[in-house]
Amino acid sequence: MPKAAVDNSQLSTRVVARLGRRVGPLVVSVVYVGLGLAYVFRWAPVVRHVPSAWISPGDLSATYRATSALAHGHFGSIYSNSSVLTFPGILILLAPLGALSNHFDTTFVEIMKNHHPVTQPAFFVSHTTQILVAGPRISTAHIEYAIQPQWFAFLEPYVLVLSCTALFAFDALAERLQVPSLRRTMLNVTQAVLLWPVIVIFGHPEDAVAIALAVYALVFAFDDRFTWAGWLFGAAFAVQPLVVVLFPLFLVMGGRRRAPALVAQGVLPALVVTVGPVATNFHQTLHNVVNQPAYSDISGTHQTPWTFLAPRLGGRGSNETVGGGPVRLATLVLAAGLGWWARRWKDKPEMLAWAAALALALRTYTESVMTAYYVWPALAVGMVVAARGSRRRFGISIAVAVLTTIVAEWHLGVYPWWLLVAAGVTAVLMAAARPEAPVPAPVKAPRERARASAPTQRRPGAAASKKKRKPSGRSRSGAGRR
Repeated sequence: MPKAAVDNSQLSTRVVARLGRRVGPLVVSVVYVGLGLAYVFRWAPVVRHVPSAWISPGDLSATYRATSALAHGHFGSIYSNSSVLTFPGILILLAPLGALSNHFDTTFVEIMKNHHPVTQPAFFVSHTTQILVAGPRISTAHIEYAIQPQWFAFLEPYVLVLSCTALFAFDALAERLQVPSLRRTMLNVTQAVLLWPVIVIFGHPEDAVAIALAVYALVFAFDDRFTWAGWLFGAAFAVQPLVVVLFPLFLVMGGRRRAPALVAQGVLPALVVTVGPVATNFHQTLHNVVNQPAYSDISGTHQTPWTFLAPRLGGRGSNETVGGGPVRLATLVLAAGLGWWARRWKDKPEMLAWAAALALALRTYTESVMTAYYVWPALAVGMVVAARGSRRRFGISIAVAVLTTIVAEWHLGVYPWWLLVAAGVTAVLMAAARPEAPVPAPVKAPRERARASAPTQRRPGAAASKKKRKPSGRSRSGAGRR
């Protein structure tokens, strides 16, 4: 058989084997995408009785506007909207659809006429590309229309599929920590529940992609593959800079010898993707990325006990913005201290994973203005670590994580909301605080590793000579002896 055919056969075998190990997240992802599309496109007509209405995630339109600007080379317009606060890594992933923004139309569906529902709705297509919000209705001359921008019909399925990478990353971490298969199945389902508000409700695929890349980087670091770990973390940082709280753990695992390379790999991707916006609109880019402006009193955001520490950037009432960036310096200091403290667990991947969950939870404890989905990364990683504990601890972590995700959507006072959310995150971390160490893989001797990795070679006539060899006159069993 030709060598190329053998290599292709081995490659296909490896792909099938790896897909077999990820059947759980693959099935859950299919269900997740299907339910997400059903909610976005059919929930309003079926449940809310608003025909032809779509439900658009809150912040996805601003991300698409910035993606369109990047795809068409208008780098100075990427950060013209204050809702885009991350590095442009996620915009690059969405750029293929952003490049088609000028080719998408908007459909207006007539659903009400003179305050009465229309039985046979009329619709017309507009070539405008300025409408970037799906769902809200507009009224003109006693006629009410539902808005259906075509970009959203293409982008939403893509975003849902892209965000499912987080499910595969958590399953890979659970496999690396030797979580039993039944618990991994329960984790896959629960992780999808926790991911729902992040993507379907708020529309932030950058958080899902960044956490997925960071978790994969953690798995590679556990296996002492720091080149891949460094580049994966750099890609995660270029998508969502808030994963920087995990970087001290990578430095601890890598040691002093690998630290310079890890720093270069972790920073270089973010610098590359930000060159264009910085060169064309330095002030606005710096303002969004460094100051992190956030509305402190609008629907969907929650003040915390630390809001008074954030600098006021402008506006009044519901339009007042505060800067979250300066307060996050305290989070970086705490993350550095956590990394220094976690150096005692350098050879304990389960405890390093727990430290990663704690590092991600620092955002909940120190953020000046929060949104409900901010609690997701700490809960998701914490549940994976809790799966290495007792059955009771694992069950508690799942119940508390789901309950905290629900409570985070409530509208309460500043202190009741923050205390409930912080208590939920803390409870998950406590349930995961005593994981069992995975069984280390047996270490082969150097000669055995070389023999296992070396390809088996035979002389051309070896098989033929073996067949022609005549059996000895003596029986091996001794039956022919006298």
